[in-house]
Amino acid sequence: MKVSIVVPVYNTSKYLEECVNSILSQSYEDTEIVLVDDGSTDNSGELCDALAERDARIRSCHKPNGGLSSARNYGIDHSEGECIAFVDSDDVIDRDMIKILAENMQSNQADMSGMEYLEFFDKLPEVNRKNKTKRITKNLQGYMLQNNRLYCSVRYLYKRDLLDNIRFDESIKLGEDQDFIFRYSENVKVLVTSDYNGYFYRQNALSLSGGQLKENHLFDLQNRLNIVAKADDKNKKAAYAHYLKGLLAFWCKGIIYGVVGENDYVAKYADMLKKEKWKILFSKYIELKYKMVASTLLLGKKNAIKIIKKYLGRLWKK
Repeated sequence: MKVSIVVPVYNTSKYLEECVNSILSQSYEDTEIVLVDDGSTDNSGELCDALAERDARIRSCHKPNGGLSSARNYGIDHSEGECIAFVDSDDVIDRDMIKILAENMQSNQADMSGMEYLEFFDKLPEVNRKNKTKRITKNLQGYMLQNNRLYCSVRYLYKRDLLDNIRFDESIKLGEDQDFIFRYSENVKVLVTSDYNGYFYRQNALSLSGGQLKENHLFDLQNRLNIVAKADDKNKKAAYAHYLKGLLAFWCKGIIYGVVGENDYVAKYADMLKKEKWKILFSKYIELKYKMVASTLLLGKKNAIKIIKKYLGRLWKK
């Protein structure tokens, strides 16, 4: 079973070779690497070509800049494998990642194979190699919503024949993963997940997960509301909880790191969350850390912000 590994590249020459070397070192041999230079303005494009010349498994592609989703879609369309995986060009993967995802997929006759991931700054973290798996065949949509599995498209292995016309929505500027995964999962009959965590997600000062709240986070929230509309009736409450968790997380980000621009999203979201606080506190689909944050609103908006800054901010400092 051939696996195509699609790597979107944009101005990441500092990390690209380390990323590609980790893919070339895979213990699973039947792979191809599709590097998609998305109109880089540094020497990333030239580096893609140089890497392709060194190893026949690498294909170097170039396109005008269109964004991450556009580059991933280009990679899907210009790959040949029966299965597709995604790796971001500043990240690194464990040597057994593709092997474990592929073997779990085949042994469980699954349509989608997933795993955990780890964040790192400079030193690569230690991998959990136990590979304890779970096979999900019932209410897959509910499982994905309740277990926060709609994030990080890089954590899954996908089957090409199930992708059909499914591609990343290029109009979405943030949260495109959850839209893509949700639509793909509608075609999935069997999902296998593992506690193996062989994907290493690089963090730095510019990482979206650790920076100021920007206006493009509205795309993420809108995606969540779109998922509520699409969800099966039995999963509507779980889908709405998924939206509320996003609202809580962005509210905390704004409090901790500040907001870019003139819109006061911190005050706006506090007012929205006050109306939803009882729903959050009594929802069986919302985890304790979110309820802890929501409970501060019982003490008033100003006190809530002080408490989050002083005591609860570390819950979102990743």
